[in-house]
Amino acid sequence: MDFTRRRFVASSAGLTGAGFVLPAAPAGALHLGCQTLPYRGQPLARALEGIRKAGYEFVMPFHTHAGQAVFTPALAGEARASLRRQFRDAGLEPFMSFVGLTKDPATPEGLDLYRGELDLCREFGIRTVVGIGPWYYTRFPNVPKRARDWDQECALYYRALEQAVRHAESLGVTITLKPHTGITATAKACLEVVKRIVSERLKICWDAGNVFFYEGIHPDPDLPDLAPHVKAVCIKDHLGGRAEANFPTPGTGQVDHELMFRILFGGGFNGPVAVERVDGREDAAKMDPLVIDQRIAAARRFLVRVIENSKSEPRAATPDPHLANRAATRAPGQCGGASPLGSRSRPCPP
Repeated sequence: MDFTRRRFVASSAGLTGAGFVLPAAPAGALHLGCQTLPYRGQPLARALEGIRKAGYEFVMPFHTHAGQAVFTPALAGEARASLRRQFRDAGLEPFMSFVGLTKDPATPEGLDLYRGELDLCREFGIRTVVGIGPWYYTRFPNVPKRARDWDQECALYYRALEQAVRHAESLGVTITLKPHTGITATAKACLEVVKRIVSERLKICWDAGNVFFYEGIHPDPDLPDLAPHVKAVCIKDHLGGRAEANFPTPGTGQVDHELMFRILFGGGFNGPVAVERVDGREDAAKMDPLVIDQRIAAARRFLVRVIENSKSEPRAATPDPHLANRAATRAPGQCGGASPLGSRSRPCPP
């Protein structure tokens, strides 16, 4: 039978029948920003310039740029003050950051660094951080780790994560884990994580592009169940089959972002969204910054429209048998009022 986007939303919510109502989005502002990650081969100043020029007001800083550490706990007091001025002068507000990427948090040194990253984020007013779980593969995509080794690694990670969560609770910072194989590979797996460590400061950052790339799943059938626990989104698109490294400008690939946002808004989602990748098949660290400028601007235009459409008022709808699921019809690749977008100074998007 035809499996349309609306039928997917309806069946996921247990609303199949002659008609159903698409859920309303929650009230309030949703902040759309951009990571500096696409510009990691450039100095941070160039990244901030391009992001602001593209119309964003919120930024998610990466820890290194052009081979230099720019956002780490090792920054001295004067360097931190200078960085705050840099953000302010660029007209950008830091609103998210990665944690736990450079050292294994299951080690004492890695856990100390993780706590330090949380402290740094709190100092900069960042209340949402994005982490990942342990890596599942010996060799991606077809050689997983031995079960007994994997189980031990997960046990050590969960022990460290619980300590990190307790520290996050003391700071008022929310750790959001994103799909990245392993314990957060899919929506179902993510749901097990938040059930295992129950805290308002441990939630999920949804990344449909990663689920598509690492697992070959699109859309994830369990996202409606996970949606109430999703408190951040990293945006990347994907083209091709599982393990095909092709992350085009959002809106030009196979990820159905409107379907994703409708499901998330149905679960009460309201907050921060950051564009992560626009490099396609190119080496992101060597990309022309002018090309990155153009692509993140195009991503913003696409996402403003998609989010506005997805946050529309609830309306009666009957599944349309002629509306094909975009992801299902793509040819698979090789395996290998107020605007919904928050502005600090006004309710409309910049």
